[in-house]
Amino acid sequence: MRNEHDVTLTPEAFVKAYGKTWRFDEAYRPCIKLCSGEEIPFESAGSIKRTPFKSGLGAGESICYSGFAGYEKLSFETRILVNDTTGFVDCTFVPIDMTELSQKEAAEKGRPALKEICWPAPLVADQTGSYAVLNTMQGQLLPTDWPQVVGEKLPFDGQMGSESAYMPWWGEITPQGGYLCYVRQSWDSAYTINHPAGGPTRVALRHLPSMGEVGYARTATYCFVPAGSDYVTLCKLYREIADEEGRPRTLREKAAQNPNVEKLIGCCVMHVEGKSHVTPGSAYYNKENPEKNDKLVPFSHWTERVKRLKEMGVDQLYLHLDGWGQPGYDNQHPDYLPPCKEAGGWEGLKELSDTMQELGYMFGVHDQYRDYYLDAPTYDPDNAAMSADGTLFSLARWAGGPQNYLCASQALDYVRRNFEQLFAAGIHLEGTYLDVFTCNELDECINPRHPMTRRECIDARNRCFHYLTAHGVAPSSEEVNDWAVGAQVFCHWAPYISGCAIPVPLYNLVYHDCVIIPWMMPAGTWGIPEGTTGFLHALLNGGMGYMGEYLEGEELQENIRQWQVIRELQKHVAMEKMINHEFLNDERTLQRSTFADGTKVTVNFAENTYEISYPA
Repeated sequence: MRNEHDVTLTPEAFVKAYGKTWRFDEAYRPCIKLCSGEEIPFESAGSIKRTPFKSGLGAGESICYSGFAGYEKLSFETRILVNDTTGFVDCTFVPIDMTELSQKEAAEKGRPALKEICWPAPLVADQTGSYAVLNTMQGQLLPTDWPQVVGEKLPFDGQMGSESAYMPWWGEITPQGGYLCYVRQSWDSAYTINHPAGGPTRVALRHLPSMGEVGYARTATYCFVPAGSDYVTLCKLYREIADEEGRPRTLREKAAQNPNVEKLIGCCVMHVEGKSHVTPGSAYYNKENPEKNDKLVPFSHWTERVKRLKEMGVDQLYLHLDGWGQPGYDNQHPDYLPPCKEAGGWEGLKELSDTMQELGYMFGVHDQYRDYYLDAPTYDPDNAAMSADGTLFSLARWAGGPQNYLCASQALDYVRRNFEQLFAAGIHLEGTYLDVFTCNELDECINPRHPMTRRECIDARNRCFHYLTAHGVAPSSEEVNDWAVGAQVFCHWAPYISGCAIPVPLYNLVYHDCVIIPWMMPAGTWGIPEGTTGFLHALLNGGMGYMGEYLEGEELQENIRQWQVIRELQKHVAMEKMINHEFLNDERTLQRSTFADGTKVTVNFAENTYEISYPA
């Protein structure tokens, strides 16, 4: 961590860093938002006391707020500290007495409860040539004058720990310098991106209640960087912070514990289907053509398919099997066993598993321990996650119809129950996909039999990954996330968000050496920016590639050829850091990534070409 800095707090509570004065947006009104829609502006406090302070770490100022009309007990403090050692600026919200706004007390008195706390105000970076660095999924750069609206609707309402923010930070770069804002208690945080057409950009933090109240201090740390810095600078800075906090585990470390991690490198991924069944209660149910709600592909079909691929020279493959349980894909979880009888049952699943092992391939299955279906044979509402208001979340979107969320504190026991049966039946698994864990928002539960905060939800989900690792199974999930980087080995994808401004691989710039990311190969697939192919993104990112499960003829041959190029690259760089990414032309169609071993990958999205330069 750097220890030379030039960061001070001005008398106006602005920040001066490396010669540039950063101001907080004066038009922004910090406030407490209630579930009713009411807002309590900080400035409406009857008493506002501002006090400078010094500590053993640095100096700053404190502001105490109290005396709010209608909320006589409400009081809180905001503190800004400039750390003398790092130059980092900590902005901390301290709840002094928030009991009037707690879910419980509000319900008892018939008053609106707290929804979120909007503080601090966004920093302003409106100079020409400035841009925001945003961790929406794989990442994007947002110039301050970008002509399109961006951030109008974020996934999961901007909650961190979901695909809305793979990493709990954002930043902005200007010609005079930049900053990175790291949200320390990211599990109870969300953010908002406000960018109208033509700009400017404002990124604002929102502190969420936990278990219906705000009971602890929340800190956002601003890390300033000098002129000449860019988005790569911020990524390297955040990796330094993450390393100091002990969060990452590299693929080399994971491979030392589980040899299947190294075996995975160079594989193509083939994602295949078994039984599909859409129930009448699902939003996807086809009423006009009910026969289209069911589909079946026998396990034996895939057994023959992998044999053929082996004969064609595909010597590394990871097969991901959906719909292998009797209920069908996305049905009756977590009660998914036995294997689908119509698809081949235990015998057919074991034949596929044995064939994969004989061919030297890797086998994994899709499974789900969050969506909790009401028609699951052992369904019990007492195991569902209970919201702070005492209700159970309900949804009927997916194939299985009506569901709650299984409290993650219960998930590991169901994972163990199901996988012990698979192991006992001789099903050889080398990887497994636990759906949605690293994509969807974190949950909390107030059921007194299994209470769980969002922070504890992180631990509960990671315990499921660790269980798989302990049994030699490489854990996978839908996308990637900072909180899972110590346990997760690979994912289904980690592409770009729809409506992305300038796609840039921020997650890979931070964590390439920790997680393996596959890419859908063609153009026009979800998450692949318009006018580009997933194949070139896989190369640029040193990632895995998919194998089309139904391709034939020349299309299949081309898919195999592309995979062979990706495999060769992966063998060199899968466990290496991505140390640089750069745009080589004004149109941003020519890009280059550099890895720690010296490998350089240059892609031309306009001409659909690439060049790989390996170190001598």
